[in-house]
Amino acid sequence: MPNVDLLSSSPTSRPPTATDLAHSIRNGEMSATKALEDTLKRIQLRNSQLNAVVTLNETGARRRAEEADEALRRGTVWGPLHGVPITVKDQFSTEGLRTTYGLPSHQNWVPEHDAVMVARLKRAGAIIVGKTNLPFAAYDWQCWHPFFGRTHNPWAQGYTPGGSSGGSAASLAAGFVPLELGADVGGSIRLPAHFCGVCGLRPSDGLLPTDGMMPSDRPMTVKNIVVPGPMARSVEDLQLGLHVLRTPIDTPLEPPHRPSSPDPASLNIAVTDMLGGVPADADTQRVLRNVEHRLTEAGANVRSVACPIDMDEALIVWGRIQGYELSRGLPWVFRDTPGRHIIWNGVIRFLFGFLASYLVAGAKLSKREYQEALQHRDDLRAELDSFLETVDAWITPTASIPSFPHCRTGRSLEIDGESVPYALPFAYHLPALAVTGHPIVTLPAGFTQKGNEPQRPIGVQVHGRYRHDDAVLATAHALETVIGTD
Repeated sequence: MPNVDLLSSSPTSRPPTATDLAHSIRNGEMSATKALEDTLKRIQLRNSQLNAVVTLNETGARRRAEEADEALRRGTVWGPLHGVPITVKDQFSTEGLRTTYGLPSHQNWVPEHDAVMVARLKRAGAIIVGKTNLPFAAYDWQCWHPFFGRTHNPWAQGYTPGGSSGGSAASLAAGFVPLELGADVGGSIRLPAHFCGVCGLRPSDGLLPTDGMMPSDRPMTVKNIVVPGPMARSVEDLQLGLHVLRTPIDTPLEPPHRPSSPDPASLNIAVTDMLGGVPADADTQRVLRNVEHRLTEAGANVRSVACPIDMDEALIVWGRIQGYELSRGLPWVFRDTPGRHIIWNGVIRFLFGFLASYLVAGAKLSKREYQEALQHRDDLRAELDSFLETVDAWITPTASIPSFPHCRTGRSLEIDGESVPYALPFAYHLPALAVTGHPIVTLPAGFTQKGNEPQRPIGVQVHGRYRHDDAVLATAHALETVIGTD
């Protein structure tokens, strides 16, 4: 691991995990008030540089921490996150706390109700310290908000933390909090985790409700592929976060039960190093080879495989479903006016280049054609599930490149010095692999080694069977202990 100063100390002295902190608070080794004050101090120290936390809930969090300590004195434990300070992506409604959803029109919007995911975190005892930054409408692979501005990568000032959960990943990587709530439709959990060297889970589609991810005065037209999910600095905390997030409010919240992690020597691992014909850069390839080497040394059966589904087909289906659903929530000027597809095509092409044609095609679908696209998605899901039944995990790069310097959205990027369209390093790794709805864990696996650039993290994706989220997390936990970082 490079010697990078995240908190005026080395990364090895980062704050405790959510699991460890919750244990310390419950056992009286640390008060919730002390944990919160430590968090606020870290935010005060670094947030002016990073711009990760855009709304701070200092007064409300202090009041809640005092209540948490008083509850423990009475012998009451709220839940497995009792007194643990967390931040939440500004895409989720938080009662009484400003939520913009990445929309300039809602820069001062204060919701009256919590999103379901936020309510479940609070019920588990979490203390909401603040809201973290996201790009316009939560739709970019960088993190620039039209009102709050840019968020920087804690590992490299001037570089992007990724998007759209960029503020979430930066908050974790900087050590502000141990647990975050993000969301993913085309890589918005996985890419920031990869860029910032943290862990993220994109849960199976439909596992977690999306209520409260849009303002109450706007319809939530995106029903498929979009998923909320936990982000953390360890897989163990992802397991804890998922347990809390998927337990309904009206169901007793039992202590989390984690399936035992498999012995790495028993694992059958498939690895694919190139998706959609897009090569990963030299650093990413080196890290992936190192992952294969370490797993093989640990006794795992590791084999290289071609991508088990047609990635071009998957990306087209993603665009058709996304384009159809997004267009139903667009302002009338995009939705109902003559030439609307020309207008929208121009906007989308500016943002996503070659992906524009897929999204615009989706916007033009009839309801019947949209249902056909959903069926096509189900067919791809079954095809990938058949492959995943033959392995314990499938590992792929999270993206073709590590974090890059801030740039205008839509500008060309580089893979080992070769100019490529803005979307190309991500499209086949993130949106195309989201369409089937399988659970995916992003793990930090190494760092760049280009001497003329700051070192940045590189992650890998661990894919599991549909609705087998616990199993893929258990496998990821085993891999985490073996892979490490170089």
